[in-house]
Amino acid sequence: MSSRLVAKFARIEGENAVKLGKRFERLGVRELPKSNEQIDRLTWVQRMSNVFDKEKNKETREKLIKEYNTPYWKDLIELKKFGEKLWEAAPGLVNAEQALYMPNIRARSLSKPKIDTTDLLQNHTSLVVISFNQYGEEHVKTFIEPFFKNFSGHAKIQNLKVTIETNFVKFLIIKLFVIPSLRRSIPESLHKNHIFMFNKDTNLYEALGMDNLYRGYTFLVDSNCKIRWFAHGRATSNELETMLKLIKLLDNENVKGC
Repeated sequence: MSSRLVAKFARIEGENAVKLGKRFERLGVRELPKSNEQIDRLTWVQRMSNVFDKEKNKETREKLIKEYNTPYWKDLIELKKFGEKLWEAAPGLVNAEQALYMPNIRARSLSKPKIDTTDLLQNHTSLVVISFNQYGEEHVKTFIEPFFKNFSGHAKIQNLKVTIETNFVKFLIIKLFVIPSLRRSIPESLHKNHIFMFNKDTNLYEALGMDNLYRGYTFLVDSNCKIRWFAHGRATSNELETMLKLIKLLDNENVKGC
């Protein structure tokens, strides 16, 4: 979400923020992302042209400067001031033709090998949840639990859970101690759908409107990897009702398209 939209939402507090909705914005990237395996096949000439691209280098410098100037406690201050819910999700789907694509995330899953989310999402209706810490984890749980009560075991409907750590030391701790424990407690059939990664890529955050790392983010992605609905924070009763209804609609779209 752009800084202009953040400023707009910042003026709206309490119940008015929840009533606003976010019907006018689309999240994602304009082109279907390639998996890293495909990107790795770039020729040496293509790689060198990227290195010496002035526009790309300028964009990188600007992002580094922006990150350097961002206060460490910004997200906590913003969360305390405006709460964990800025708006309530839209009551319907983003039109398929207008919807943007979910960015590809290449990371390690509980099944150990690195995977590309683009490959996982294709031909499925997916509830994708992203969290950065325990605060966000509590938020996305409010969407995940009703999801599994209604769609557990469905062959073409899945949950993809992504945990992102921005601190490398904490990521190593998670990798050494947390992941082995989760691997034992979660059914093996779901291991590929639990993804953990170290990431400080602001491109991903901006594409998905993830402005505050203490919130959890929820997305409905169709079988073509397009983001058709999204929410943040804890689920409201309206959002849960909408989410379950829209998952069925997307599944019907997928079945008709097969």
